[in-house]
Amino acid sequence: MKDQFTIRFRDQKFRYLAEVKAFNLDGKMIYDVSYSLVPYVHPARRVQVYSGSGHGPEVYWRQRITNKEDELLPQEFIEAIGNAIEQMIKQ
Repeated sequence: MKDQFTIRFRDQKFRYLAEVKAFNLDGKMIYDVSYSLVPYVHPARRVQVYSGSGHGPEVYWRQRITNKEDELLPQEFIEAIGNAIEQMIKQ
């Protein structure tokens, strides 16, 4: 797997472009995502996500909060990022 790659994803009606850096933290892959709207109208924002499991075989994506200033993003947005990461990994 690549340590750094680019993804595109959509949340509701907005399209995003993101640079992703993957790193291993205590045996768990963490993805540091710098994303912005397409076209670039705002500076890039950053979020860390990781995959987790729930009941059954499905993968659930979660946000990693690293400091108290981090904004908790909607779960649908995190899932959109995670699904785009999954698609890139499968290639």
